[in-house]
Amino acid sequence: MLKAVSAWSLWRTSPCAVIVILAVDLAAAAAALVSVGAIQQTDLWTAVLLASLSIVYSRFTVSWERARRALRQEKLPTLYPNLLATWAFAAAVLLPLSLAAAVIALAALAEWPARNIAGQATPYRYIYSTAGAILAATAANACMALDLAEPLALALAAAGYMLVGMAAVALAMVSAGQYKALGLLVKAESHKLEVLTIALATAQVQLINLHIPLAWLSLPAAIVIQRWAVQSDLHLSDDTTIRPMTEGAWLTVAREVVAACPVTAIMRIDTADPAAVSLVARMQVGCDAIGAMGRSGLAILLADCPGTNAEALAMRMRTALSQQGIPALVAVAAKPRDGQSSADLLAVSEAELITRAAAQGPSKSLRPEA
Repeated sequence: MLKAVSAWSLWRTSPCAVIVILAVDLAAAAAALVSVGAIQQTDLWTAVLLASLSIVYSRFTVSWERARRALRQEKLPTLYPNLLATWAFAAAVLLPLSLAAAVIALAALAEWPARNIAGQATPYRYIYSTAGAILAATAANACMALDLAEPLALALAAAGYMLVGMAAVALAMVSAGQYKALGLLVKAESHKLEVLTIALATAQVQLINLHIPLAWLSLPAAIVIQRWAVQSDLHLSDDTTIRPMTEGAWLTVAREVVAACPVTAIMRIDTADPAAVSLVARMQVGCDAIGAMGRSGLAILLADCPGTNAEALAMRMRTALSQQGIPALVAVAAKPRDGQSSADLLAVSEAELITRAAAQGPSKSLRPEA
């Protein structure tokens, strides 16, 4: 354990960043510990309920969240808003701060498998984001303690939660010298999911006030929002789609997305000609990730694309490549028809490329991928 902690890249950053990050972590721990007070049995039941909701939600949506984060891994710097606030904000509003912090910690532990993606598994960052959530909950809890009408107190608590959470993120960026990334904090797109989550958490508070078991009604809503977030990222279109990912990054994305989507496909093209890359982008094929496979091929992830659609797309792609004078073979494989994992689909599409190359005779053979 100590060896793993000592290997964190945190210790190789600037001393200022280390001090800031540890100070925020310690402040969150202190806020939770010094606020221990009288806890009623109803508070315990509410804490158990919120923790149970967070754990069930995380277990149900882990593959979707992994896919969403994997899709963004070459679009850094970026923010990763998530649904942790659904449980954290409700806990901050309804519970003593010490219990709210415990709920947040359990929710964070339950969510960790969704974050533990190759290239993104940075425990110290997750600890910091959890600490930021606890400090945000501290602000929301303090707002609820004011002598205000409940609707006003809830609105103030929501604003306080979001502002303190943003301040924690901004502090980390500044301490690490990531000044350009601060612009993300003023973009509405960065906070759309968080606003929806706070609204869901506010509704959850009202359900709990009416009758505690009614809070389970928030779980389907949270799952729907999570699915919407995944779909938004699956079909996110910007200029990054015309630059092939590195092979390692693309393989990570494909593994997570194929695992999460019941229907998806992979297209292989045995050329990395820039003209072919531009053609793929111009055709608007719905590809969410284009990867450079070795030095002489492309792999295109077709999320939510059934096999029949992928085959039709492959035919159009062959025609378009031929018209552009680009000699290339095209093959596709789809889930569930050809397998359940990205490895299955890559193997099937590779086999089809080899078969097509052999059918065209010795003048057309696959170039080595490595």
